[in-house]
Amino acid sequence: MMRVTRQVAIGLMAAAAAAHLAAQTTVVRPGQVVTVTATIGRIDLPTRFVALRGDDGSELNVFVPSDFTRLNELRVGDTVTLTYYESIVYRLKRRGATKPRVSEEVAASETTGSLPGATLSHQLTESVTVKSIDRASPSITVTDRRGRTVSRHVEHASDLDDVKPGDRIDITYTEAVLATVTRAK
Repeated sequence: MMRVTRQVAIGLMAAAAAAHLAAQTTVVRPGQVVTVTATIGRIDLPTRFVALRGDDGSELNVFVPSDFTRLNELRVGDTVTLTYYESIVYRLKRRGATKPRVSEEVAASETTGSLPGATLSHQLTESVTVKSIDRASPSITVTDRRGRTVSRHVEHASDLDDVKPGDRIDITYTEAVLATVTRAK
């Protein structure tokens, strides 16, 4: 479990890095692929943190778990390219349908190329209850199994046509990050 938690953490940190470094110019919408580049400004091997610096001067520290063994191969000045993908899919459940289990899958692997890199993915499926719908925005507000309320923008208002408050829907959230390194010259 600890290994999975660390892998999720690095995946989410890398995704945050991609979103943070791209925030100046890109709005991330589900299903969209965002690619950003940053330069390694500092590497702290004992704490396993790498400081990434964006073109605009912003800096973000990213933790690299010990599962990734090639940290020592990185150099200050190397360029890191992060490609981030996020997708949210929902399925309307009919009344009386049994509650599905929450499912979660995590995968992480280092690349085998001449320079370090990694591929990380995380997918979570959960049954939620629709709390409200705002067709003008368009957005949906749902409550999860822990009672947490979350609101999300919906790309196409027509996706909300058959959904109403009180409905149970299954939501599958997927995110994936590909990190590649280019050697500084």
